[in-house]
Amino acid sequence: MANQKVTYITYNSGLSAKHLHLGNLVHNPKHPESFDPYEETTFTDIDGDAPHWANVTPLSNYALTLGRGAAEGDDDSGDESEGPRYRVVAAEKSTRIEIKDPKLFFLKQTLASPTSKKWLHAHLSAAEHFPKAPKPEFWLCTGLILMKHATWTSLTPAASQASKFVPGLQAPFDPTGVTAIRRSSVSEHIRPTFGFQGESKEGTEVGGNIIHETGKFPGLRGWAARWERVEIAVKDAGEGGGEHHDNGMKLVLLKGASKIAHLRLAEGGYARADEEEDDEDVDEDSGYWKPYLDVVDEYA
Repeated sequence: MANQKVTYITYNSGLSAKHLHLGNLVHNPKHPESFDPYEETTFTDIDGDAPHWANVTPLSNYALTLGRGAAEGDDDSGDESEGPRYRVVAAEKSTRIEIKDPKLFFLKQTLASPTSKKWLHAHLSAAEHFPKAPKPEFWLCTGLILMKHATWTSLTPAASQASKFVPGLQAPFDPTGVTAIRRSSVSEHIRPTFGFQGESKEGTEVGGNIIHETGKFPGLRGWAARWERVEIAVKDAGEGGGEHHDNGMKLVLLKGASKIAHLRLAEGGYARADEEEDDEDVDEDSGYWKPYLDVVDEYA
């Protein structure tokens, strides 16, 4: 399992599935609800018929490794005298949904839809108003792992199992183990609640793994997503190529100039949870975003 390629990033508390869909476009995959994301609405009901471009895989009694450490962003904290801690989420009913051919989807769906084209035009055009600032990134959601009534847990793996806990991949629990995790936590609470059920105590074991903390997250939530980077090249109109290419988009700026943006999905350009911010990237806490989004509103 540890040798599998990780293409998903995880969310420690999950994200509401109400607005989290395949085909969404965002600037920050770690915080996909930030900075005016685009919500794709052609496939919003996973219990209904899937569109021809999507794969739907039911996952029964599934557990997912969220990350290392007792808390998100806290990889080296906590009492690890018994070994490293990991965060795992599990559910009786989970679903993995993926776009079959992301490049084809981006070309035929994203770049062909009037609503997504309008969003892209506004966000790409607004970036041209800040020529000295780094350009914002654009990411397309091509995969999701959704869980209904999930159980979150912090645990110390058995020594023989530690290497099998890889963030973004399935955790090494069989159906019996998943059931044991689910039953060890409190339940019947509307809000996420942490603690042991009944008289269970710190140190409860499931398959040799020591459980330290558990809690329920009611409802349907997204716990992992696959995001693929959109590569963008913007040129002045007339510099070669044009909007008539399948991946070309004409940008008519408020100040009167026209440019052509060429867009495509990067080869193997998956977002990674451990990816360091590049010096060229727009910092999430910088003063860039408010004026940028103000200009986006002018194009909307």
